[in-house]
Amino acid sequence: MRNVSLCTADAVEEAFYEAMQRGNLEAMMALWADDEDVLCVHPGSDRFVGLAAVRESWARIFRHGRVEIRRTDVRAHTGAVLAIHNVVEQTLSVDPRSAASAGVQVVECIATNVYVKQAGRWRMMLHHSALRQESAAAGERLH
Repeated sequence: MRNVSLCTADAVEEAFYEAMQRGNLEAMMALWADDEDVLCVHPGSDRFVGLAAVRESWARIFRHGRVEIRRTDVRAHTGAVLAIHNVVEQTLSVDPRSAASAGVQVVECIATNVYVKQAGRWRMMLHHSALRQESAAAGERLH
């Protein structure tokens, strides 16, 4: 299912989050660039490099079902062949050990999505998502 042809980086991003919402691995992988240098980093995970590793990482996630996710605060820059989007991802997380309503929380991540234009089609090159820190302590060194 590598025949998805989306004409803008925005359209690819929309389809990316829709594939997560549906837990659809084939739809997800149809969006990625045909390049062994693709990268994916999920919150709290290692770096996955190459299409096979990226596919397996999403397959593991989707084994647990679809991902209840919403994106907000999108910041985007699009050039001739490269687009960079930074978004806040809000994911609904359910703790199966808790009572139904008490175990539900919204987890926020900051994600950077990079898209590349190949043969007239926009494709995902990188997805990097990390847990959002509420605020850094005053004077705390970040790097």
